Amino acid sequence: MLAELFFDPQLQTVWLLLIVVWIEKLWRWPARYHPLSFFRLLATRLAAKVNPSGHSIGQQRLSGSLAPIVVLTPILVCIGLFIYLAEFPAFFDAFLLLMALSYQPVLDGMGKIQRALVGNKKSLARNIAQPLVLRDTAQLTTMGLSKAVIESGLLRFYHQYAAVLFWYLLLGGLGALTYRLLYEFSQVWNVRQAEFRYFGAPLAWVCRWLQFFPSRLSMLLLLMLQPPKKGSRASIQQGAQRTPRVTLLAYSGAALGIQLGGPAFYNGHKVRLPKCGGERQAEAADIQTARIAIVKIQWLLIVLSALLSALPLVL
Repeated sequence: MLAELFFDPQLQTVWLLLIVVWIEKLWRWPARYHPLSFFRLLATRLAAKVNPSGHSIGQQRLSGSLAPIVVLTPILVCIGLFIYLAEFPAFFDAFLLLMALSYQPVLDGMGKIQRALVGNKKSLARNIAQPLVLRDTAQLTTMGLSKAVIESGLLRFYHQYAAVLFWYLLLGGLGALTYRLLYEFSQVWNVRQAEFRYFGAPLAWVCRWLQFFPSRLSMLLLLMLQPPKKGSRASIQQGAQRTPRVTLLAYSGAALGIQLGGPAFYNGHKVRLPKCGGERQAEAADIQTARIAIVKIQWLLIVLSALLSALPLVL
């Protein structure tokens, strides 16, 4: 009976989703051997080839538009053909989801940073935070480091976890992997770094649209779990009319009751971003509060995804 339920084609997606989620939470894929590390390195080498200094703004935008298409399309087509011809396509579909759904190391890093800050080990906390945040960490105070880590943890959850699940439900494992690779390329070519301001802009625009619905759904779940206090409403209104990133931080910070955003240094260059969210400054203890909130939303999304996967059985 159990075997029949597991191998039922309509329920198989649900079982595989739950299995992959558990594997991702319990098993740590070493970063140096993870396929996404290879693609991040590929994006770095590719940018060095096709985005040399001296190109005009138009050339940078054109190169940034064509580069991911030329490089990723053949790889993804080959993977799609392999799955199509495979005897057990569901297994490979689940494996692609496991590749794309890499977020637990971020939660682990947040926990380590919080413990280091509580133990007054700022240098250790900065070293752990460096791979998680894009900004310069060398001069960050405890408050600045706590805020940066919370921002990164929230945004990475919205973009690396919620959006991956969303595209898996819509387009399967290949769709989830395609989105995650585009996201990783956009992170390597982040527009907040001066050399990628124009080169990374086309891909950043694409990713914003791919992330729009899942990120806002996750943000809504956070607001349902932790409704903002009355004093945070003005900060929400101040940040909500700006970029998608600031909108997410405004509502998320309000839900957690802490101020997010503000100026930050990227490769030595100061970037002024609006302050938003709650009224209180972030502390080391708030990292754990944010971490717990993320885990709660994570399980809500998993349950919601499983129910949506099983919906064809009801209809």
